[in-house]
Amino acid sequence: MASSEIIAIGSELLLGETQDTNTAFLLRKLREIGVDIYRTQIIGDNVQRIANAIHESLSRVDIVITTGGLGPTIDDPTREAVAKAFDEDLVYHEALWDEIKVYFTNHDRQPTENNRRQAYLPASAQVIHNEIGTAPAFFVETNGKIVVSLPGVPVEMQYLTNTYVLDLLRDKYPTNDIILVRTLHSCGLGESVVDEAVAEFETWANPTLGLSAKGGITDLRITAKGRSREDASEKLTQLENEIRRRIGKHIFGVDDETLPKVVSRELRDAGLKLSLDEAGTDGKIAESFDEDVLTPDSGISADRDGVVSLSVSVSPAENGFNQVQLSCKTPRAARQMVRFFDPRLFSDQDYISLSLEFLRLAILYNE
Repeated sequence: MASSEIIAIGSELLLGETQDTNTAFLLRKLREIGVDIYRTQIIGDNVQRIANAIHESLSRVDIVITTGGLGPTIDDPTREAVAKAFDEDLVYHEALWDEIKVYFTNHDRQPTENNRRQAYLPASAQVIHNEIGTAPAFFVETNGKIVVSLPGVPVEMQYLTNTYVLDLLRDKYPTNDIILVRTLHSCGLGESVVDEAVAEFETWANPTLGLSAKGGITDLRITAKGRSREDASEKLTQLENEIRRRIGKHIFGVDDETLPKVVSRELRDAGLKLSLDEAGTDGKIAESFDEDVLTPDSGISADRDGVVSLSVSVSPAENGFNQVQLSCKTPRAARQMVRFFDPRLFSDQDYISLSLEFLRLAILYNE
């Protein structure tokens, strides 16, 4: 299986002024073609540091992808850094300069002289033509390994990855396994409780299992490798079934499914409407639902057929804790619950998740 590392370039990333969304995109795409990821890193606009990082990455992996630093200004150092890493000169390409001028003409603009910098590439580089921007991408090969340098503008980077880079990597590393990921979302159990329930699976080599918690929700991320998509999917399903045997009642969704959307769907499927009364939550619970499942007025009696009511009240309690009172009535049952949360440790999202899980269980399990 081919291995890779990603180097995001730009001092603005290190300063926290710009969010690095490119790396997350590339991680997903590389996974889809079965390329293992060893590590990612961010480096500022420094030629020597970037060159050193490329050298180090090539000592570990087959594929190095850089993003950013291909613009026309002096602080766009990637071309020079890649040339330095391979001990090469930058070479001017008149044809690239012509392409850049055509791009500007087609957009009713005039290039400046510093745009000419973008027509210089490392001597052994092969061009990846950028039809939607001014920064040509490129790749350099050495001893069966490859460095691919992509623009930092997300729309350009994504276009070039989907259009050229994935096919390039598939051709050069055709024997990769397929890597699939499935994420189960759970609520109502703390991360430590979930961990205890599935601990034996966290030591598996393939598939693997990892946990993460945020906003009252614990995610269980299953990753599987296989010689085919069917093989990897079968491994995912095997572990998912084992997990569901232990905590299935508390798993509300998979992958892109969110708790508000799941509860909205379950209300809709059950032919129910929700009457919601909130206090101390700034209306955030109502905002999370699909509008079509909410009654237009609050406080409707739960005794009416086809109406579920949920009352949520957050108020200060003793010892600096917040008291969250939940009351849910369905056409079949009524239930109340009081929880105490330390507001320094729990956010509004925790209260929202708790409320929605309480409602979900009331609908599905008459609890």
